[in-house]
Amino acid sequence: MKPTFIHNLVNSPFEDPSLFVRITREKRAFLFDIGNINALKPRDLQKITDVFVTHTHIDHFIGFDTLLRALLRREIPLRVYGPSNITDCVEGKLRGYTWNLIKEYPLTIDVFSVNGDRILSSSFSSENNFRRIDNNISEFNGIILREPLFTIKAIQLDHQIPCLAFSAEEEFHININKVILKKMGLPVGPWLSDFKKAVREQMPGDMEFIISNKRYKLDNLRNIAKITKGQKIAYVTDVSIDAGNIKNIIGFVSGSDTLYCEAYFMEEDRERALERFHLTSTVTGKIAKEAGVKNLVVMHFSPKYRTNSDTPEDEAMREFRHSGR
Repeated sequence: MKPTFIHNLVNSPFEDPSLFVRITREKRAFLFDIGNINALKPRDLQKITDVFVTHTHIDHFIGFDTLLRALLRREIPLRVYGPSNITDCVEGKLRGYTWNLIKEYPLTIDVFSVNGDRILSSSFSSENNFRRIDNNISEFNGIILREPLFTIKAIQLDHQIPCLAFSAEEEFHININKVILKKMGLPVGPWLSDFKKAVREQMPGDMEFIISNKRYKLDNLRNIAKITKGQKIAYVTDVSIDAGNIKNIIGFVSGSDTLYCEAYFMEEDRERALERFHLTSTVTGKIAKEAGVKNLVVMHFSPKYRTNSDTPEDEAMREFRHSGR
C-alpha cells in the first residue's frame, strides 16, 4: 500500500526546520515551516502549493524568498498559512523588492492568518505589484484547509509568542484490490485516480467511467476499493514546557502515524529550555508516548549538542520507547 503523504525533513536536525510533504500521484506538495530550503530541487519547489508556518522567527521563515523567486512565473497560486502576524510578515517580505516589471507574471499569493477564533484572508498579486488586498474573515474551528483527499488542522500554542502546530490527516485510504480488478478484466490506468476521487467526493452511483471503450457505473466498481484508516502526520516545534501546552499537544497529535517534534534542549539543560520557551528531548519523548504515535522523528536541536556522543534524539527515543509508567 502506497501512502498518500510522502514526507521528509529538508535539513538535518541541527539546521533550519522544514518538512516537505509530497502527495502521491499528484504533482503537488506542501511545506511545514520554511527555513532554509536550498536543499530542495527546482522541480520540488514547483510542486509546492501550500506553506504552513508555525511562527515567523528567521529560522522558520527565511526560505520564503527562495520559494517566491522559484514560483514567480507559475499560474497556480501559492497559499500561506500562519499565526496572527503572518500577513504582515509576507507583506514586509514583498515590500523589500521592486516590482515594476512583473505585471505580466501570473503569480498570486493567498495568505491566511489565524488570530484567536478567526482566520483572516488576504491576497497579493503580481499583476498588482503585490499590493495587499484584505479579503474575508471566517471562523477558525481548528481546520485551516479541507479538501476531499485530506484535512489540515492547526492548534495555537505558546512560544512566548503565538506558535501554531499542524497535522495533515487523510480521512480514509483507498486501496485497489488487484485480484478483483483482474477478475473483472479491468486495466490499471489513470482512470483509477478518477475513481478514487469519485469515491472520496461521494459522487452518485450512476456516475459513469469509460474504461477500455466500455462504460461502467460507479456502483458497479465499488468492490474493487478497500477502505482503510487514513494516514496522519503531525508537526510541532518551538513551544514552551508548559502544562497547558503539553496537554494540548498530546491531544492534538494523538494517533499520528508520524510525529515530527522539536527536541531543542536535552533534559540536563531544562532551565535553559524554560528560559528559551522550548521543549527538552525527554519531554518530547513523553509527549509521543502519551499520544500513542507510531513513529517519532525529533528535529530542531541546539547547535551546542553537535559533538555530543549522546544526542537529543537518543534521549527522546529512550523515553518514547520506555515501556514503564
